[in-house]
Amino acid sequence: MSAKSNPYYALPRSPAEKVKIMGFTYYLDTVFKHDFWAATCLYVTDDSQAEYPKVVIKSGRTHRFKCLPLHWLGRWMTSHECRIYERLESLPPLIPVYLGRLDATRFAMEYIDAKPLDHLEDPPEGFFDRLVKLFEAVHACRVAYVDSNKRSNILVRPNGEPCLIDFQISLRPNIITRWFMGYLMSKDIYHALKHKRRMAPTELRDNEVVASQRSGWLHKMHAVAATSYRRVRRKFLRKKYRSGQLHSPTADLETHIQPEKESWRD
Repeated sequence: MSAKSNPYYALPRSPAEKVKIMGFTYYLDTVFKHDFWAATCLYVTDDSQAEYPKVVIKSGRTHRFKCLPLHWLGRWMTSHECRIYERLESLPPLIPVYLGRLDATRFAMEYIDAKPLDHLEDPPEGFFDRLVKLFEAVHACRVAYVDSNKRSNILVRPNGEPCLIDFQISLRPNIITRWFMGYLMSKDIYHALKHKRRMAPTELRDNEVVASQRSGWLHKMHAVAATSYRRVRRKFLRKKYRSGQLHSPTADLETHIQPEKESWRD
């Protein structure tokens, strides 16, 4: 199977080599992540007049999967995430500055010079207290982050401040989600404290020890289902990878460490 038509990736080929944003031309530099759902890429400009010399462009899925057209999914997911960023427009630098939608399946945001939490063994002192406050600020905007279990979405700035990225599965209240928004928000805090317990146990307060371990029946059911799903998914991806069917069309641009992919590349 040609890498240019691999249905397991969001884009059938490498993203555009250059794009125009706010009147400036940006050039493709690095692909941070490319999976079934989207491709997240770094673009840079050498124009000194640009307010943002580096930007991140996220491209939703446009590729068919086998015989199924999924361009509609890429459009929907892009619209959803853009609405979340618009709702959180008052929060930068706690989140990247949203720079707008480029087309039906692409939008741009500020590049954050930081390291993902899963790349660090010893986060700065007090980091997780600041992370909890970040989640509280997101919740005050009536958004549940939902993906707080994934350390790769939590960035650590050089000054020790946290920053959240990837609001792909975040939720805002509507006629369906309003009934369990409180629960989802509580899980954001739970996961932040769980990361604290595992990565900075000496900083954990007595009341946080309980909060970082507390889980109701719904959480336990989800944990069992998620664990089973991850096990099956990794086995499937490992098999596809070993057979040569998971060669990314942007592999040459993915030069950084991606711990999430290493779980099925071994």
